[in-house]
Amino acid sequence: MALIEKKQELSQGKEPLKLEKTPPPKEEKKDISGFGGKRSLTREEFRGWLKKPEAWKASRLPQTERVKLEKELFEPKKFGHFIERGEPEKRLKKLKMEKFQAKTQAERSELSKKIKLMKRFLGK
Repeated sequence: MALIEKKQELSQGKEPLKLEKTPPPKEEKKDISGFGGKRSLTREEFRGWLKKPEAWKASRLPQTERVKLEKELFEPKKFGHFIERGEPEKRLKKLKMEKFQAKTQAERSELSKKIKLMKRFLGK
């Protein structure tokens, strides 16, 4: 019945209603990194992330070694109490260079575990 009414409107010179397409709502990108939308983390928050099960899944390193990694990568005297957003990416590049320069396979495998852990932290 609605189709007949539209044909009559067209024959009488009336313009049919045009449906405008509405754009889909924009989805906000969620920060899936360890920062969780923050600009920086305290060392305690970073250590807490290293203790989580997802950190173990990424690297298969024991918890004690993962916690030592925080002091190894982000020296307290050099970086202070806070870890800024760009610093983990710099450490990741440094680890990749060390892996490239490693002499033995054991060193490379250990570094690749650390690289996987940093990538998981960064959400990559």
